[in-house]
Amino acid sequence: MLDLNNPQTRQNILQERLDLGAPLVAATLAEELGISIDTVRRDLIALEQRGLVRRVRGGAIPVPQSSPPYAVRAAAPDPGIEPLADKAVLLIPGDATVFLDAGTTMNAIAARLPEGFGGLIVTPAPSVALAALTRGARVQMIGGALCPEAAMATGGDAERAVGEIAADLCFLGACGLWPEFGLSAESAAEAGVKRSMALAAARTVVVATSGKLERLGSHRVLALGEIDGLVTDGAPTLLKAFQDAGVEVIRV
Repeated sequence: MLDLNNPQTRQNILQERLDLGAPLVAATLAEELGISIDTVRRDLIALEQRGLVRRVRGGAIPVPQSSPPYAVRAAAPDPGIEPLADKAVLLIPGDATVFLDAGTTMNAIAARLPEGFGGLIVTPAPSVALAALTRGARVQMIGGALCPEAAMATGGDAERAVGEIAADLCFLGACGLWPEFGLSAESAAEAGVKRSMALAAARTVVVATSGKLERLGSHRVLALGEIDGLVTDGAPTLLKAFQDAGVEVIRV
């Protein structure tokens, strides 16, 4: 029989759940284990001090692993992004001005632009620009210092250039999309450009695989109420919070 009076025993139980990528909800754990919420909180503090979780209101989430370098991700993109890109590209009007974020998901969307697309693609990512150009689209690059993790232009010059454009639609990728924190990125510079694109667009849609819906990056890009749409393959149980916040969820 487990000795739940032993902090190490309790924390081992919590760590097993972390290994599965599950968020830790304090009230649920207290009821399930028959311990007080204060005890759960002390255990979460101990796990946070060991770098295993990041505490959020009501519990904690696993600390995301560092993303692999962009070159690695681009060479072997997640196959789960392909159906998301297929669905997302259908949201683009034929004559729209569209911001496309950086990353392999945005590459996939750009590569699926319909022939004869009469609008304008604006992007801070060279790889996205080339993919759109290959489809015959008009492309405007946003310049600036390239962030090596995301392979996108960042910095004040990039943010100011974005602010000079009025876009109909903005597609953003996600490092994490946690309901109580919103859309997040690991780099402050990356987050700044993403936010600038969203603010300059009439409509902002996040495109994210299910694994991003339980992650939390270090820097907020947008609160949930600032996101208009979400294209995802996430399970319905993960999506209720987004729908309750007024986000249009398009499930693949």
